[in-house]
Amino acid sequence: MAEKNDITQKSKQDKTMSEISERLGTETVNQIQDIVNQQRQQNTIQYQNAQHKQFSTSVESLVNSAREQQMASEQQIQSTLNQASTSLMDARRLENLFNSAQQLQQAAQLGISNLQMNAKQYKQTINQMEKDCHEQQVAMDMQVIQSMQQAVSALAQAQNAILQSQTINKMFDSITKCEDSLTQIEQMGQPTATM
Repeated sequence: MAEKNDITQKSKQDKTMSEISERLGTETVNQIQDIVNQQRQQNTIQYQNAQHKQFSTSVESLVNSAREQQMASEQQIQSTLNQASTSLMDARRLENLFNSAQQLQQAAQLGISNLQMNAKQYKQTINQMEKDCHEQQVAMDMQVIQSMQQAVSALAQAQNAILQSQTINKMFDSITKCEDSLTQIEQMGQPTATM
């Protein structure tokens, strides 16, 4: 019965993770489509003057930088979700091992006659523990490999963080240029004071 519940929970969690992955994938495709559509629009824009062009260019740069940051953030979320899913499976296996060990401990405390009468049940428990332990060992071996890969990719992540910081600086510059251009556009529409 407990095994059925574990399978059901695992299935629900796998489904949830799959839905999240699918949603993130769909959002990425939609964002790419938005980029293509915006590029088409940019080709049809008729600039009225240099300030209008500067403002539009700054806004375009800002949109592209913000989109880039958003996509990087979504990739980080996906990575975090994958790690959380792995940790959840590890925790479930370890909890099962702990619960089974407690059952065997209680059985031992009940005496030898209890062990003899329920030997078949306890053997099943031990077999399940062996299976869970083997799965956990494989998972831990995989974590060692992943940790080594993460150590190698840490440098790439640091470099990516530097690039993201530069992108944020670029966004700030674009915002400043937008503000300056908009101020110039606003002043163009105001009558000049005569002395």
